[in-house]
Amino acid sequence: MLLRLLCFTAPLASLLACARQPAVAAPSRTGDGVAEGGAPLPPQGADPYAAPLPFVVQGLPDGLASMSAQGCNACHATAHDTWRDSAHARPPSEKLRAAVRAAGSPTACVQCHLPLAAQHAEIAAGYIDGDLTRPRLQPNAGFDATLLSEGVTCAACHVRDGVVLGVKATTAAPHPVVASPALADGATGCATCHQLTWPGADQPIYDTWGEWKASAWAQAGVSCVDCHMPREASRGLAGAGGAHAHGGATDLRRALTALVRMDAPVLRRGQPKEVGLTLQSTGAGHAFPTGIPWKIATIDVRILDGKGKELVPRWGQTLARTVTNAPPWTTTADTRLPAGAQRSATHTFTLGPKVAAGAAWVEVVATRGSDTATLVRVPVEVR
Repeated sequence: MLLRLLCFTAPLASLLACARQPAVAAPSRTGDGVAEGGAPLPPQGADPYAAPLPFVVQGLPDGLASMSAQGCNACHATAHDTWRDSAHARPPSEKLRAAVRAAGSPTACVQCHLPLAAQHAEIAAGYIDGDLTRPRLQPNAGFDATLLSEGVTCAACHVRDGVVLGVKATTAAPHPVVASPALADGATGCATCHQLTWPGADQPIYDTWGEWKASAWAQAGVSCVDCHMPREASRGLAGAGGAHAHGGATDLRRALTALVRMDAPVLRRGQPKEVGLTLQSTGAGHAFPTGIPWKIATIDVRILDGKGKELVPRWGQTLARTVTNAPPWTTTADTRLPAGAQRSATHTFTLGPKVAAGAAWVEVVATRGSDTATLVRVPVEVR
């Protein structure tokens, strides 16, 4: 079992060994096994995700000037630019780095944020008394400061053993491309960092890949990249390819549907009014919200006058998974929406007699972290 450390947003002080669940290949995608032009594939590249993190990339592929994503920009302009503006392109935040230093600088903690060995100035040569939170660090002669700045950079997925890996093989490029089934299936690579199991836990601590695998989306052959890396035309020479923003499908309005129910669009002052809400997970191929615990989404129903003032206290739902505050992080509650699920609730309120008559709104707002979106806004009248 591959052991590595996982850093949490809270509590960050508890850093223990964590194991990655083996990734099982997703359904084969159309076109796999065929090179450009329909010719049989040349020898396929090894699974780029089989080795433990951080990945050791040896040998600069022919045709590449360096391992930096900057060199990919000329021919893969759209992929580069969408990646550059994504969370994948950012190195670990200062908050995370400070937490790692406070915990004794376990190098494995940032391996998903910096997946290449060359991005680490120090590498663990062993662990004091076998404690994975107490690494015995040694300088890394292969450290690359430029790659450190690039987070989950192009080479993290596309370079191994001196070759460039892609979904399809081709020799019609400055650098020959070897086909990688692990890239082509559109899900195996994602499991490397989006599926983590804590020994003894009742369920994976980070189960995004597992949630998808158990969903109707996976059964229908819809992989992670179908939503998070849709194909798009390229401004570079390389032609169409998958968008590399990765989070492009995380718009709350694409993930959720909010259905409001009431007998009539009229709110009568001094009379009880019942409003129902059905929340459906119609666009997320995994639980919503997904990822590590302590990720919380809230759904608020608000009654607003024509100027946006709230007329009664808001109500709604909290979607979250809570766990115990110590290993093995046993689940204590889970109110998230599984893929394809829905949840309904009703609420009764009464407008006061001093509320002005006129136009008003029943508004449903979703919030997750810093993202907020209005899901639906129903016009009503106060009488």
